[in-house]
Amino acid sequence: MVLFIITGLWGNAQPVFAQVHHVSINSRQSALDQPPLLKMNLVMQNDDWSSLRFYLRQKVDGVVQQQALTIQPINLFLAQLSGKSKVTDNHAQLVITQNDKKSERILAVLALFEAPLSFNSAALANTQVAAVANTRVVNDEQHAQPSVTSATAVDDTPAKVALLAPSRPNDCQIVKDNSDTLWRIADRYKDDWNTSVYGAMLAIFETNMLAFSQQKIHLLLKDAVLVCPSTEVLAQYDNKAVDKRVFEVIEAKHAAK
Repeated sequence: MVLFIITGLWGNAQPVFAQVHHVSINSRQSALDQPPLLKMNLVMQNDDWSSLRFYLRQKVDGVVQQQALTIQPINLFLAQLSGKSKVTDNHAQLVITQNDKKSERILAVLALFEAPLSFNSAALANTQVAAVANTRVVNDEQHAQPSVTSATAVDDTPAKVALLAPSRPNDCQIVKDNSDTLWRIADRYKDDWNTSVYGAMLAIFETNMLAFSQQKIHLLLKDAVLVCPSTEVLAQYDNKAVDKRVFEVIEAKHAAK
């Protein structure tokens, strides 16, 4: 599991940068000698990822090369990254930078192959967040390469990821009463959904954001009707440790507002 947690990064010293609460590789959907495809956990101030850039850095014939990756939102705290050139270096790294109009900073450098391999599907741009997500798709080939290495960079046009429509059983609603908490509901359904209580809570929140006051994960409305997460949404939450950390970061972020 690869985690990179940022708490109050650049705080008052660099107010131009949006605060990053959490960034980590959720899982890989590609192996060595394949183009990079991976899912990222991202929790940022105002849920705005537009300042982030992602690059795959590797050695090819002894020369460090780098390709920009395309980011495609899956939901407000999960995104898919993809590129076109094959990854041939088993020590390849994911370089994450944060940018404004005048400067660029390296936010994290993560070992690509330390991330777990998972081929579970994920529905891109869930219907409740599609409008928000579509405004945050970053096409990295339009941006200059960051000055993180003096070696020759690969000028690739990143692959674009098609939007997938989530599916769920018809008229599937979650059984709840007004005394139920999100934790209690998730604990009741987690085994049926083959996930952890944290994964179930995130899936419920993602699918039913309007059932939470101010779209805050700790403010479930008592009289809200909850629909079941789709199988694609549930497939995103298959790592208890990662889901626990992401839930805790989101909960702390929402409680602080």
